[in-house]
Amino acid sequence: MVEVVFSESAKGSLKVAQHYGEGPYHGMTAVAVCGDVPDMPQSARERAEKTALERARREWEEAVPMGGSPKDVLGIDLGWSVGPISEDGIGTQRRQVLEQQIAEWCPADAPEMVEESIQNSQKTLDEILQRSAGGEPVRIWYSHNPDEMCGLYWMLAQMQKLSEHGEIYMVRLPDWEMDVDGTVFFPIGWGEISPGEWGKHVSRQEKVSPAFLSGCALRWRQLQEENADLRVVLNGRLQSAPADLYDSFILRELEAQPKECNEAQVIGNVLGKNQLGIGDGWVALRIQAFIRKGMYEVIEPAAPDQPAYRQRLRRLYEA
Repeated sequence: MVEVVFSESAKGSLKVAQHYGEGPYHGMTAVAVCGDVPDMPQSARERAEKTALERARREWEEAVPMGGSPKDVLGIDLGWSVGPISEDGIGTQRRQVLEQQIAEWCPADAPEMVEESIQNSQKTLDEILQRSAGGEPVRIWYSHNPDEMCGLYWMLAQMQKLSEHGEIYMVRLPDWEMDVDGTVFFPIGWGEISPGEWGKHVSRQEKVSPAFLSGCALRWRQLQEENADLRVVLNGRLQSAPADLYDSFILRELEAQPKECNEAQVIGNVLGKNQLGIGDGWVALRIQAFIRKGMYEVIEPAAPDQPAYRQRLRRLYEA
């Protein structure tokens, strides 16, 4: 079974999930508690470590091992929810979109990083299609996250081009999850799911029918023709959207700051509070748009060895 995911974090977690929970629990060798808190009382540290170790034991014992081999877990992370998509295949257009976003936090290495990502993604896509054409079943993991939903439609559009293919399954991430300690949380993608949880969702898989495959491929071609700046999941349906769709969320966090603020802090607040399913690169690009419009100005650029969004901003209008 070929397992397809759309983020590096999901890929790593799923590989571990294949054999997570097999055999007796042997404990953890170390536990990180609350980051670096040197003045944390010893009693509190011991309680936190005990809680973490107990949680790890329960996750292991309650896990449902999936089996399989790590080589069967294939990930393609190309951020299809952002930027133009009219181009067939993984080409110049996608390279430019990724470079533009990565340059916001790693400008010097952006071209090399993107080139490596593009090449790896093309190699991975070729392997998925080759194995599917050979009759091997493929299982696609997706969610309401825009990138993962786009990944599902894009992948099905690629597979629809095959004259013959093996069975295709898909597994949708539920809107909410309950942790081993009974806490309810709302994940925004498979990358947030711990290794012990993946196997519990296999029973939710659905077989992709020929009609559904054709329908998704058609919808992706329609989105390509619309070629909008963004794609979002609206009422369960993948829709094109303008570049300013998330601006109200970003401006709300900007205006909650003092007149002068750190851009990185704003980006962290936007992503942490709103869980929009977008990356920091897109938020940084929209803030650059506000600067070009004269709404904000840069009063302290980032250091040469720091991401561009480490700069300080000043608001030029009354909030």
